[in-house]
Amino acid sequence: MAEESKKWYQSKVIWCGIISAAIAAYNSLLTGGTFHLPVIPEFVYGILAALGIYGRATATTVIK
Repeated sequence: MAEESKKWYQSKVIWCGIISAAIAAYNSLLTGGTFHLPVIPEFVYGILAALGIYGRATATTVIK
């Protein structure tokens, strides 16, 4: 029996991780004071973590 698989970029869990890393990098650039952009609130990490956990719990395919 062959397992279903999908490409890495089709995984919600992977995208949650990528977006979390991008937000962390964005917020760390703002602490230097050279940019005048709004800071993304910390509760967004909780939302992304919940989505990542939910995506992992409901996953039915493996990532290739």
